[in-house]
Amino acid sequence: MYFVVIMAFALVLSNDLPTPGLDLFSGRNPADRWVALAVLAVAIGQVLLVAGAALLLRRDVMSRLSGPAADHDEAVRRFSRAQTWLVGMISFALVVTMVCTPWARLIRETWDLDRFPLVGDLFLLLPFLASLTLVWTIWYSAELRLKYASLAPSSSEQPTDREREGTPDESLGSYLFDKYRHQILVIAAPMIFIVFAKHYTEQYRMSLFKSTGLPWLSDAILGAASILVLVAAPVMLRYLWSTEPLAAGPLRDRFEQICSRIGLRYREILLWRTHGLTVNAAVMGFIPQLRYVLVSDALVDSMKDEEIEAVFGHEAGHVKHLHLPFFGAFAALSMYVSGGIVVLLQVTNVVKDSGVLQMAGLVVLMITWLFGFGWLSRRFERQADLFGVRCVTPDVTSCRAWCPVHGDAKTSGICISATQLFGKTLLKIASLNGIPRTAPSWRHGSIESRCRLLERLAASPSECARFDRSLLRIKIGLTVFTLVGTIGAAAFYYDGVARALGWR
Repeated sequence: MYFVVIMAFALVLSNDLPTPGLDLFSGRNPADRWVALAVLAVAIGQVLLVAGAALLLRRDVMSRLSGPAADHDEAVRRFSRAQTWLVGMISFALVVTMVCTPWARLIRETWDLDRFPLVGDLFLLLPFLASLTLVWTIWYSAELRLKYASLAPSSSEQPTDREREGTPDESLGSYLFDKYRHQILVIAAPMIFIVFAKHYTEQYRMSLFKSTGLPWLSDAILGAASILVLVAAPVMLRYLWSTEPLAAGPLRDRFEQICSRIGLRYREILLWRTHGLTVNAAVMGFIPQLRYVLVSDALVDSMKDEEIEAVFGHEAGHVKHLHLPFFGAFAALSMYVSGGIVVLLQVTNVVKDSGVLQMAGLVVLMITWLFGFGWLSRRFERQADLFGVRCVTPDVTSCRAWCPVHGDAKTSGICISATQLFGKTLLKIASLNGIPRTAPSWRHGSIESRCRLLERLAASPSECARFDRSLLRIKIGLTVFTLVGTIGAAAFYYDGVARALGWR
């Protein structure tokens, strides 16, 4: 879902929509009454089409939860598959409406909503947001029913030392509010500030160019504002989400001891209120002064201390292995690739229309993120898994004698006991969140594939060492290519900067 929200805001930030050559209403004036009605029909029709598909898919899932042959696992698999289909439909409808119809021109020019900061931009996303709201409303009871079944205590397990109190909140309003906070606002909140900054940089673009002679200065200011917003995003999310400092006690003491042991600096450890609907933890923030450790209420209520420690170890691994800065490097590199292709198309006269050039750059950027970011993220997830295993490695008295870490011939591999604990925790979280263990994930990969990898690494210290080296090579390559791109961009813009500053 995060990728779709990013794509939605990327389209909002585009200045030349619809794309020439793809506009189904090419040559028609959106101010014309019948054209405006047709465009509105497309926008409303996509919402109704998605809602109809959601109703059909929900009926299929609910049929697996009813009757004498009820199959919860099959219902979970079908639920996961249905969500994938619906997200795909919503994404396709978003692109068709924004790229292939004059919806943007109708909002910005005919209705002149762009005169109000953010109003026109948010109206552009109205069909997208309406589709999501209807889908979540339709699936509300089915998802809660799956959650109840997943969070019910298993007769094969001993209860945790913290008994669950109650069940997930049944209020539709709370459910939708949490959906927006956790799936939309996590991206939209920082992006709204960036869109707001774009509104003013566009407004003063010509005056900045006339005063400095730099045609790209407004874009540079927008880029600097974007970096500041992303650095401050954890503070926004702390208050957008329902959080409070984790109360003093054994669990907080355990977290503080882990952070001290691994050298993880943070501003605060927070309890993340999700009405019992999310079993997860997170560490967010580029810099220690704005870094927060979050543990959800359902995680605290439904898992044992060592399992919570395993989840936290995974999240801490993202920080210790500098995944956020490397994601930032990937973002910069993707912009260099996209911008380089646009410049190449421009200087070779392959494409002359500015709107087509901008759309080509946007398409390249989206493809780079869809495939490149997903590939990188899945590898970083596995590296964080490995760190989580090492974080919960017990002392020798609690481990098997033949463990490669605690055995007579100690190696640089990973502990067998810790691997089993971490794998069990992954499977338990998947079950509690209603995620099939074989379900693919763009950012994380399937739970089953992650467990299989850990088992292989535990069985073969040499393969574990190769895995560590492969991640090091990826990071070195990302750093080198980002530096080359930065140097290339600096060289490309050097003459304009030098002339503006009077250096030549």
